[in-house]
Amino acid sequence: MSAFPLPDTHPDYAILAPLAAGIENRAGGAAGLKSGLPPLFRQAVDEVIDAPRTNRFTISELEKTEKTYLGTKIEILLRDFLKLPKGKILDLSIDGVEVDIKNTMQRAWTIPLESHGHPALLLRLNETAALCDAGLVVVRPAYLNAGQNRDAKKTLSAAGTFNIWWLLRRHPYPPNFWEVLPAAARQEIFAAGSASARLALLFAKLQRQPVSRLQVQAVAQQHDYMKRLRRNGGARDLLLGERIALLSGRTDAALITALRLGPVSVEEFISLTPETDEELALLTAAGQLS
Repeated sequence: MSAFPLPDTHPDYAILAPLAAGIENRAGGAAGLKSGLPPLFRQAVDEVIDAPRTNRFTISELEKTEKTYLGTKIEILLRDFLKLPKGKILDLSIDGVEVDIKNTMQRAWTIPLESHGHPALLLRLNETAALCDAGLVVVRPAYLNAGQNRDAKKTLSAAGTFNIWWLLRRHPYPPNFWEVLPAAARQEIFAAGSASARLALLFAKLQRQPVSRLQVQAVAQQHDYMKRLRRNGGARDLLLGERIALLSGRTDAALITALRLGPVSVEEFISLTPETDEELALLTAAGQLS
């Protein structure tokens, strides 16, 4: 059911089991949670960085207040994903049970006084390793470190983590596109000239890797950035000259599946140069190379 559930002999089992089931059921099962939650984290981070409008590319470039807001952004997207309301006191209500949401990009979670005695949904992102965690815990004094900060907040202790019902544990999530792209390649792309030329070079260099609309917008640096992807002088024409096909997750989903390119969302694009006769035949039949 869950990645690493607690044993039914654990004192918190009766509290956490229905909450874990409630989350997974609303996500479309364990598989739905694994496929839906990681992209949500990526979306939240990318939207807060806002590369198209700020010319920033990594989380290290954010201001302290923006990093704090990232937790709020994740809460908002998570409630929408699970179609669950906000609690009267805490961040989430699951079948009438109030649950706090705590997010961190560090090793430990900081727990406020108002969470004590309540269940909490713990979320953790590691941008460097592109791994995420999600788990449920009942916040009990015995699970917390003795020390506290000036706001009387404590952290979950190492021993306390053994009381977490893990929904996702060190699960991959989409890496930061700009971290994957070498700095030299980024500089080359942004120096390529027109918006169409920049996008063509982007998709020529990053083949067989999904690229989101946000990233396309950041490279194009124009309000009508989607127009720069099309034919009639756009990036597609430039790529066709190099026998590179550019596919849309929205309009070319069946072809992407047939090419076994992996999951590409409706908000993403992917490019490729055919490497086999089968790929060449599929792309040619679909009119993608002419």
